[in-house]
Amino acid sequence: MTPNRFVRHMKEEHDKHTDATVKVPFLKKCKEAGLLTYLLEEILDKVHSIPEKLMDETTSEADYEEIGSALFECRLFEDTFENFQAAIEKKIDTSHRRRQQLKEEIELLDDLKQTLCSLQESRDLMSSSTSVSSLSS
Repeated sequence: MTPNRFVRHMKEEHDKHTDATVKVPFLKKCKEAGLLTYLLEEILDKVHSIPEKLMDETTSEADYEEIGSALFECRLFEDTFENFQAAIEKKIDTSHRRRQQLKEEIELLDDLKQTLCSLQESRDLMSSSTSVSSLSS
């Protein structure tokens, strides 16, 4: 680890500790004052507004950056992103299986089509043969 990285790492660790010593009492005071539910509801309202903002065609780059920072810099979302990654892997696997099933179905339908064409050709030959023999009689 380079000296600059080490200093930055130590500062981040110090900031985390300082943050915890400030944030924990704040949350406890909110709870004591009966405002914890209000605080969490405000957070949920912000979270619920994110999809609407992201789907809006007029969302500015600054809005994207603000939302990105809010999501990606929040430890709350670390587990969510891990679960999301697992969901992506599951969807990929499901899509691969569905693609394989469709491939097999297409092969079966192509084979069935060939069989029907062969049957039709045989029937046409038999019909033609029957017509020729009835004409010769």
